Amino acid sequence: MDPTSIFTSAKVAYDIAKGINVLKTSVERDEAVAKVLEVLLSVQHDALSMQKEQSLLLTEKDNLIKKISEFEKWSEIESQYELKELTVGVPVYAYKKTDKETQPPHLLCANCFSKKQKGHYIQSEIEFDGTHYKCLNCDKEIIDYSHKKSIPHY
Repeated sequence: MDPTSIFTSAKVAYDIAKGINVLKTSVERDEAVAKVLEVLLSVQHDALSMQKEQSLLLTEKDNLIKKISEFEKWSEIESQYELKELTVGVPVYAYKKTDKETQPPHLLCANCFSKKQKGHYIQSEIEFDGTHYKCLNCDKEIIDYSHKKSIPHY
C-alpha cells in the first residue's frame, strides 16, 4: 500500500467537501456528501491495510533481530570449542583451554553441535573395550578406545 494514494484520496475528499456549499440543490449536496463518505471509507480502508502491513513488518523485524542475536550468541559459544577426534572416527567438540578458563574441560556431541545445541557427553561406564560416553541431549553413545582396558591373561 502506497501512502501517496491515501493522501491523494484524502485531497479528493477535501476538494469535494470544500465545494459542497456552492451546490444549489439538496440532491447535488447529498450526492457530494455520499462521494466524500465513499472516498473517506476508501482512505480508512487503505490506512488500516497500511497499519496491518506495518505490524507484519515490525513482527518480521523483531524475528530477524532475535535470529541475529541467537546467531551471535551461538557464534560466541562456537568459538569456545574445537573439533577433535576422541579416538579414530569419533569426532567431539572439546572446550578450548584459555587463560580465562571459566568452565572445566568437557566434551560436546558433534551431532548436537551441528544443530547449534550443546549436548554434553558424560562418562557412562568403563568397559574392557574402552570408556563409554553418552550425550545428555540426544543419547548418542561413543566409546573412547584409547583407554581400553587389557584383559588379564592367566
